[in-house]
This record gives sequence, C-alpha cells and structure tokens, in this order.
Amino acid sequence: YEDQPYFNLNDTLIVSHNNYADWDLGFESSATGYHIILNTSKFMYAGITDQTNFYSVTSNIADTMTYDRSSGNLDSTAIGMWADFSDLLNPIYHKKVYIINRGVDENGISFGTKKIVFEKLENNTYYIHYANLDNSDEHTYQIPKNSSINYVQFSFDGGGNLNTQQPDKSLWDLNLTKYSTILYDNSNNNKPTPYLVRGVLINKDVSIAKDTITPFNSINRNNIDNYTFSTKQDAIGYDWKEYVNGEYVIIDHYSYIIKDRHNNYYKLRFTSFKNTIKGDVHYGVRGYPSFEMAKLNL
Repeated sequence: YEDQPYFNLNDTLIVSHNNYADWDLGFESSATGYHIILNTSKFMYAGITDQTNFYSVTSNIADTMTYDRSSGNLDSTAIGMWADFSDLLNPIYHKKVYIINRGVDENGISFGTKKIVFEKLENNTYYIHYANLDNSDEHTYQIPKNSSINYVQFSFDGGGNLNTQQPDKSLWDLNLTKYSTILYDNSNNNKPTPYLVRGVLINKDVSIAKDTITPFNSINRNNIDNYTFSTKQDAIGYDWKEYVNGEYVIIDHYSYIIKDRHNNYYKLRFTSFKNTIKGDVHYGVRGYPSFEMAKLNL
C-alpha cells in the first residue's frame, strides 16, 4: 500500500520503486513540456487564487480546489495553465499564487498545505517560490528538466528536494500504485466524488485494450485487430477487483492486452490482490497484486 513499483513487461522486472509519499509535484520534462502534475497517490489537490502578492496570501482563498484527472489528460490538471505558452519562445508568466493541499497519509493525517508561485520556465529549468500559509518555511527552488524521464519529481520536504525520480521512461510500462479518481457515489445521489483507489497506471506510449469475453488462454496475436486501444493513464485502472463483504475479489475474466512503446503485445490478467507467497512474512496481506502474463508473438 505504501510503494509505487514500476514494472517492465519485456523483462518481467520491477525496475524501481519508491514510497508513495516521497514526492509532491511532477514537472514535465519533454523538450516542449510545461505541465505540472500532483502526486495523486497522496490524495493531493490544488487551486489558484487571484493574487500575485505572495505574502498577502495567508489562508486558503482559492475559489476552486480540484484534483488531477486519473486519465492523465494534461489539459485537465489542477494546476492547469500556470502561464501562457501559446508562444513557447515568449511565454507570459501569470505568477498567481496557488494553494497546494499535500494530501493525507495512510492514517488520514494531513501532510499540510503550501502556497506556491510558478515563476518561470527558462533554459529547461522551472523556478518556483513556496512557503507555508503563514509565510514560514519560505524557499525558492530551481528544477531542471531531465529528458530521460517523463516528470521530474519534487518534494516540499526538507525545504525542497528531488530525491525521488521516475525510472528512465524507456524502461517501464506499468506503475502499480494508489491514485485519486472520480467515482459516482450511489450513497450520495450519484454525485461525482474523489476517492483513493489502488490499481495500475501506464507509461506514455503504452496502450491498453480490455477483453471481458475471450478466455485468457485463447487470446493470441490474431485477435489484435479486433481490439480498440486506449492511451489513458488509467486504462487498466483499479476495477479488475471488487470489494465484497470486506474482501477484494479478482474479476478473473478481465484480460488486458498491452502494446508497449516497441510495438510488442502482451496479455495480462490479475489473479490476486493478496500476497500469495507461502512462507513470506506478508503472506495473505492485501496490496500485493499478482498477475499472469504472456507475450503475444507472431
């Protein structure tokens, strides 16, 4: 429940993992990228104020506090267009103060709140200015892009650090993690409600098709043209399991067909949400998803 492992399908290998709480913000690292994402595994959310005077903002006065979309759509982030990048060579920086709620830990205890100004993106480096709402613990920080990863991960801890980094974007396909998403709560008049869920997010340039009909062993490369693939970050998501009478039950007729960045195809289905390694100290504990998979060869 506390780890974020990154998995490589071709090598059937966890290439890296980190504690979910090790970072707060992700800064897009592509050559023309400028988006900033929240660590949704912490249940973070954020909003923009109408203020440019950093020191005058001493309480949460953001009109709307929102969550990043679990689809990974960069047009739907909580931070949004923090500057006008219609002319990438001459951006216009709004320098509005944002409020960042850093989310909660496994026990529901708050990680606190920060205010921040995204000052500029210059020479492939983001410049930020942040503090507590009472102006204590004030810092500026520079975050250089790293073209080998999707997002440079920044934490407010310790005055600011870049200690946690995604693995090289060419090395992973799946990220097993908790994350926030919008669910329609039947107990609340079907109102859209943010929830923390536990599931799988995919890397950029990976795409997913879902098969709920064909037996897993019957899925082969000849089926590929029958599928519609999605590049949404949560295309696998969390709903390969159900919560029934206090236990997670795997929906074993859900199969996922995965196309990686090298145009290799795989099939995968989940078999358990508990540790199934007999003799292991964590045997039977939730949060140890198991799956079977196979490469679909021509």
